[in-house]
Amino acid sequence: MRRLVEWVLNITQARYDAHRAGEPDPYDLPLPDELAADLHGGSADTRDTMEPEPLHQRRSTA
Repeated sequence: MRRLVEWVLNITQARYDAHRAGEPDPYDLPLPDELAADLHGGSADTRDTMEPEPLHQRRSTA
């Protein structure tokens, strides 16, 4: 089971890295529905979307 999880995580990381670099999917897999809808200006479903996370900010320790 551990090897399967590692395999899936490696594929996911490779796809994510390619997506961030603007490169095609290294495994020629289709985009997830959420990303495909964003590219076409639509919504994949009617669920509320999450707001982007704020940039890391330092908290005051005073």
